Amino acid sequence: MSDEDIRIALAEQKKEIGSLKHRMDEVEDIVRVVHQLAQEMVGLTKEVGFMNKNLTQLTLKVSDLEKAPVRRWDSLITGLIGAAAGAFVTFILK
Repeated sequence: MSDEDIRIALAEQKKEIGSLKHRMDEVEDIVRVVHQLAQEMVGLTKEVGFMNKNLTQLTLKVSDLEKAPVRRWDSLITGLIGAAAGAFVTFILK
C-alpha cells in the first residue's frame, strides 16, 4: 500500500468515526430523555396511588352523606310516632 492509499484510508476512517460520534451523541440525548420520562412515570405512579386513596376516602364520605337524610327522616318518623302515642295515651288517660 502506498502512502497515498494510507492517507485516503485514514481520511475515510476519520470521516466514519466523525459520523459515528455524531450518531452516538444523538443516541445519548435520546437515552437521557427516556431516563427522564421513566423518572416522571415513577412520580406519576405515586400520584395516581395517592389519588386512588383519596378517591376511596371521598367515596366513603359521600356514602355517609347520602345516609344522613335517611337518618333524619327516620328520626322524624320516630318522633311523630312517639308524639302520636303520647297524645293517644294522654287522650285515653283523661
